[in-house]
Amino acid sequence: MALTRLLISNFRNISHADLLLDTGVNLFCGVNGSGKTSILEAVHMLATGRSFRSRQHKSVIRHDHSGLTVFTQLDTGFNLGVERLADGGGRVRINQAAAESSSQLANCLPLQLINSDSFSALDGGPGVRRRLLDWTVFHVEHLFAQEWKNYQIALKQRNALLRRGKIDPDAIGIWEHQLSQSGEQVDTLRRSQFEQLRAAVTTLLEELPPSLLNRVDMSYRRGWRKEVELAEALRESRDSDLSQGHTRTGPHRADLRFTVAGEPAHNVLSRGQQKMLVCAVRTAMAQLVCRHREKPVFLVDDLPAELDDHNQHVFAQWVGRCASQVLVTGIDEGTTSRPWRQLEAPWNCPKVFHVEHGNISADASAA
Repeated sequence: MALTRLLISNFRNISHADLLLDTGVNLFCGVNGSGKTSILEAVHMLATGRSFRSRQHKSVIRHDHSGLTVFTQLDTGFNLGVERLADGGGRVRINQAAAESSSQLANCLPLQLINSDSFSALDGGPGVRRRLLDWTVFHVEHLFAQEWKNYQIALKQRNALLRRGKIDPDAIGIWEHQLSQSGEQVDTLRRSQFEQLRAAVTTLLEELPPSLLNRVDMSYRRGWRKEVELAEALRESRDSDLSQGHTRTGPHRADLRFTVAGEPAHNVLSRGQQKMLVCAVRTAMAQLVCRHREKPVFLVDDLPAELDDHNQHVFAQWVGRCASQVLVTGIDEGTTSRPWRQLEAPWNCPKVFHVEHGNISADASAA
């Protein structure tokens, strides 16, 4: 799985770009504000339908233009295209056919993003950590997407009934039945992948010098009491949910916990250790996906600003085992390329692009 060609039009300060990418490492260098992160942002839109910096499409569209387009050719034979318009419209296409949902894009282009926001997973809300697990489950377990969709539909209906302020036992029972069926299946799929994810993270952390990182433990909380089935938990919580106006029990409340000797990891680990833990988790996620399908693409935004030289090298080694392709940004070419050039081919010969005021040019002599 790799992008062979990338076309970008009217995306932030990029008027037009037509890039031929290499398998291995593609390095985008430029000063802050030059547009290098926008390239990663455009690729992210091809895999998810949206930017990773803004949920508002209008803010991503180049100033004084009515819309943006992003297109890529993959070495798997798929072509992906996304058009977003300032008025809220747009199209998503796979091999020139309309896509029904953004999950179809994600299925075609498994993507891992490492940027400054990635490191908020440990001290962020449960939803941030839950999405880490769900990305893995989505790409490994084919049943997950539909079961999660069914669960979300039933959850929306139950919440609508709760907001009315009066419960009809028959009506709410119908949706609780759907919630429990899909919710139990979602939990089963999550637990299966979580155990593998925890083992993979532990193995990666064991490669690091002895430190508190070697003592990190991961646990999974499913979102309701262990002793009961979800159907019973929903019935028990009706009165309290009615007072709150929403459902507070179920897999939509699931969480991953990272601890060291029983304490939250973000309270114990240094900032640098927290970043390496998140890198290990995201690498482990990619490793699990590799066992079942094509290797994912990694987007890495300004790694030298986040990790010291040694940890950059370790992370590059990890990525080299489980990525099909890496798109990396950085200010200084030498500093940004150093951890990759220490690896074996094809990672040690990055294709270098220079980015200046939204203009992107390949440096054929840099490899």
